[in-house]
Amino acid sequence: MPHKSRLLLNYTNKLLNKSYKSIVCHPELRNKFKKKSTIDSTDCINEAILLANSLNVYVEFSKIFKIDNPNNSTLFSNGQIEIIKYKINEYKIDLLIVDGKLSPIQQRNLEKRLGVKVIDRTRLILDIFEKRAATREGALQVELAQLEYQKTRLVKSWTHLERQRGSLSFIGGPGESQLEIDRRLINRQIIKLKNKLKDFKNTRTLHRNQRNKKPYLIVAIVGYTNAGKSTLFNKLTGECVLSKNMLFATLDTKMKKIVNGNLKNVIITDTVGFISELPTELIMSFRSTLEEINYADLIINVRDVSSKYAEVQNIDVLNTIEEIGKEIKNDNYLEVLNKADLVEIERLELIKANKSSNQVLLSALSGEGLGDLLAAIEKKINSSHEIHKIKLDYSKPAIESWLHENATILDKKYYDDHVNFKFKITKENHSRFLSLIGNK
Repeated sequence: MPHKSRLLLNYTNKLLNKSYKSIVCHPELRNKFKKKSTIDSTDCINEAILLANSLNVYVEFSKIFKIDNPNNSTLFSNGQIEIIKYKINEYKIDLLIVDGKLSPIQQRNLEKRLGVKVIDRTRLILDIFEKRAATREGALQVELAQLEYQKTRLVKSWTHLERQRGSLSFIGGPGESQLEIDRRLINRQIIKLKNKLKDFKNTRTLHRNQRNKKPYLIVAIVGYTNAGKSTLFNKLTGECVLSKNMLFATLDTKMKKIVNGNLKNVIITDTVGFISELPTELIMSFRSTLEEINYADLIINVRDVSSKYAEVQNIDVLNTIEEIGKEIKNDNYLEVLNKADLVEIERLELIKANKSSNQVLLSALSGEGLGDLLAAIEKKINSSHEIHKIKLDYSKPAIESWLHENATILDKKYYDDHVNFKFKITKENHSRFLSLIGNK
């Protein structure tokens, strides 16, 4: 039989490997344990069901349990556990999904009491991310997050935790327990993954430095999961990135030049969707990818205005952006009020009447309002850029070369003894340009 640590590190109990019949339970903590959220429990549990469905896990039954004093051993009270156990037997369930956070002890005790596999919200999202990862970097980031999560769940749940004398390469010296072996193996694997991810980060830094040498502007699309980010990305770039009405359809960051005559040298990047209570392990593991947001010249926050929780979801998105380290200012931020085609006419008129100058109402699916967004992007970009004209003699090729590398050439006309340029340039680069031509 394989070594228990090997089974741990291989993460073999994945939801991806089997079809499950499940129950979803949402613990509604009350009194002093109540969470600061304006989303009611019904919608929380509905989101959890959608998350389960994303993994093709069939939900037979769902229930909200009101909890005044969380049980440290099982989270739920004995009476609530009996209700869950009855439903497990009634529906022949083999998976319990707890729409909240479980401690390792609570998870272990629930599995003992109920006789089925038990996972919490974090584990559910981790498995969805694994399913969606389409690139090598994405797969490594998910594996790192899984191991970080798994490391916190090592508990003395086996009878074979006697002290072991090491003889194999992965077993330690005299007196090392099985728990210590597992922890050491996981830490070793985490270090390996972080080193591999450094190579991807270095490559991304190299590409970013190459873009910085040219007048490229980066526009990052962010937003709550399933808000329509990839659909908008496709409309702006002419791409065919996976765009479905499903949670976390996009996991790996995509970058592409925008397809519009008035917006030259603008690169759009599509990022992973955010969600309430996004696991810390994922934020940390995907930090190097999410940090691309920090280098963006403009943030476009795509919001699903057809959702009754659009405002609450927006708070989650803004908090995540802040956690990543990006400072939002008036000149680097736009909000897209998406899915306008799904909003009733009366409410749509109310949204139009109250939207700010930093908001654009559109339907990424139909393309209605896309022109307004392009105009808003251009206006934002132009606010940090200047348009100038200059006449250059043919005897100054170095200056012409500098312009091509550091500005966007809007027009260029050749004459017998000179060239006329019309160009767009940042205020910072224009100061550098004036110093350059002053020294010539």
